[in-house]
Amino acid sequence: MKRVLYYGWVLVGVGVLVKATALGFGRFAYSMLLPSMRESLQFSYVHMGFLSGGILLGYLLFSFVGGVLATRFGPKRIVVGALLCSSLSMFSISRLSGFVPLFAFTFAMGAGAAGAHIAMTTLPMAWFETRRLGTALGIITGGTGVGVILTGLMVPPILLSRGVDGWRVCWAIMALIALTVAVLGFILLKERPSHPSFPTGNHSEAGDPPSSPVKSGGLSLRSIVVIYFIFGFAYNIYATYFVAYMVADLSIPEKTAGGIWAVFGWMCMISGVLWGFLSDRLGRRKALLWNNSIISLAVFLALFFHRPLWLVLSAFCFGLTFLGTVAVIAAATGDQVGEKRASVYGLITLIHGIGQFLGTTTGGLLKDLTGSFQLTLLSSLTGFLLCVVLTALSRRDFRPLPFHGDAGIEHGTCDAG
Repeated sequence: MKRVLYYGWVLVGVGVLVKATALGFGRFAYSMLLPSMRESLQFSYVHMGFLSGGILLGYLLFSFVGGVLATRFGPKRIVVGALLCSSLSMFSISRLSGFVPLFAFTFAMGAGAAGAHIAMTTLPMAWFETRRLGTALGIITGGTGVGVILTGLMVPPILLSRGVDGWRVCWAIMALIALTVAVLGFILLKERPSHPSFPTGNHSEAGDPPSSPVKSGGLSLRSIVVIYFIFGFAYNIYATYFVAYMVADLSIPEKTAGGIWAVFGWMCMISGVLWGFLSDRLGRRKALLWNNSIISLAVFLALFFHRPLWLVLSAFCFGLTFLGTVAVIAAATGDQVGEKRASVYGLITLIHGIGQFLGTTTGGLLKDLTGSFQLTLLSSLTGFLLCVVLTALSRRDFRPLPFHGDAGIEHGTCDAG
């Protein structure tokens, strides 16, 4: 008998495209286009910094709001609506020149990225049981790396061929791609299976947590929130300042530093699916423990071993683990949370984003105070090591939360782990 492809994997494929456009384009393309935008618009770096802040502000504010909306109206509607918002924002950015309207649409683009990210992450939780959820979410998470790589391949040739206003063409093309993905999402995405059974196991009801013990291995919601906050603080320091550290502190040529950083982008392609798969096999806590140990090694190598080969290995380890943490945290959340999954994951992502903001500002402050990035990266390493300790201490096993409607979060039944 011919085996039919489970439709959940179709959603995973669409999810890769959603993450590539919403996050790969909507959050990470700006840094590549910043120099040409600044030159064309004759803005100062302060203006460009505010535009970047607009993206982050929109992303932070709508991480939780997007989760609440996905809970209220369903993830599919929010994914499609958020992508339409992203597409409109990108197209508007390609046509505008004034600072105030550009700030408004960078904010909207960040909001669209958050809405699509939260809703698309939580949608597969109704389609996959625990022992497949990590792999599915890992593949979807890898879409961010796909978007970053596509941006890296697409943007430089367009900027070279179209001159000072080539950035406008780039934004317009990305807007068209986002619109296409929104249409695909409208056609292909489904809220939940039409029958309660899963191809690899059984749930009592589609979308509800399984009745058997999950593999979170002691990662309660409270421990997830704390670890993800610290991780956001630590990873954004490395991600923001690693290239500057190589150039300013280690006197590595910019071209070489860019090539080393490209290793990070390529490794992001497999990071999510690798650690999502491992979390399905080893358990969420054990996978997260190994993940944070390796990412700690990445920062340790950058701090104490300054030859290019060691820096390449640092970027390799960082890229290999970065999106893996995102996938494992999402899967661990999905193991425990029922109908409120989008709201809860949105809140966790908001707290993670606050950690990112604090990491970037703290890292910059330490650089200004010391004149070096050494203490900046040391604070990143400290954060990752703290994540390792907290994950190792979260040993308490438990069964998933008995979510029925709004019970659980509102009545404080979350296990502290």
